[in-house]
Order: sequence, then C-alpha cells, then structure tokens
Amino acid sequence: MVTINVRPIHEIISTKSVKGERTLKIENRRFAEKALKYLLVGSQMDGIKFASEVSAISLIFTHYDRKEDDVFILTIETAWTVYDEVPLVYPSSEREVPTHTEEQHFKHIWDVKRQKIVDVHLGHRSPHLIILFESGSILFVNGHDTNYECWQLGDHWGGSDNEWLLVAVPGDEIAVWSPEHFE
Repeated sequence: MVTINVRPIHEIISTKSVKGERTLKIENRRFAEKALKYLLVGSQMDGIKFASEVSAISLIFTHYDRKEDDVFILTIETAWTVYDEVPLVYPSSEREVPTHTEEQHFKHIWDVKRQKIVDVHLGHRSPHLIILFESGSILFVNGHDTNYECWQLGDHWGGSDNEWLLVAVPGDEIAVWSPEHFE
C-alpha cells in the first residue's frame, strides 16, 4: 500500500435521487471531471504494470509537455474494456462490461498506447471512467460496486508531490483530493 500525503479531501462526491434514479450530483461531478480533464487530457498512455492480483492493472499516463503534474497512474480493480467507437449505451455495472482474456486486454492497451487523450467523462449514475483517445477509441472503466473501490487515479509516482487522487469509492461515489489552489 502506498502512503499518500495529500491535502484534505475536497468532498466525497455523492449521489442524489432524481425521479427515483440515482445520479452523481452535477456540481460535484463537474469538479471531478474538471480534475480528470486537467490530469489526463493531452497525456499519453505509455506504460502498464500488472498487479499481483490477476484482475488489477495500472496504466501510466504521461504529459510530455509539462514540467509539473506530468505523470499519473490509473489503477483499475474492476472490469474494463476499450471500444473502437462510442457505444450506443455504456455498461451500467461490472457484469455488463464485455469479458476479455488477459491477452485481449493487452491488445486493447497496445492499440491505444502513446495516443493522446482528447477528453474524459464520468458516468451519470456511477463514476464510470470514460477516456477518449485521438483515434476515437474509448477506454471504459466500470465505476459501480457496492463494496469495493473500482479505480483510482493519482500522482503517486516516485518523487511526486502526491497532491492528486481521485477514487471511485463504493456506493457510486467518487472521492477527490487535489491541491488547495485547484478550483
């Protein structure tokens, strides 16, 4: 486990009920998406680390045009896939994400390596992570689990200030730690 020295959490971005449907609070979702865009848009996925757990994987994103906030790690501990184009409907839970072998997952990552990220979004009901690459490919990471964290993105790379951490936490919420100056 990595110890992260971050400033106080901005807020746990929670869900609210709208006409019986749970959705991420729009103002909080916007803050999380703003942070995700700052951290990822313009970066390139240029590294991969396989974790000791078979289902976990870490992807390394690098901004080659920045001196600060240049390397971020996305750790995925849930189902994920890469789409060649925007699907009609994104999965709503882990069981709806297409299943792939480890070799197929590796090929998906190989196909988007070193492509720049052009946009990032969160799901409306759950903090599904949706990353769009310049080729039109989309990395979809499930963000729904009632018991476990699905993914986390941060600057917990050696020598970093450890100022950034976004975590898809249980119960369709997202926690965001960021520098005090980021609004």
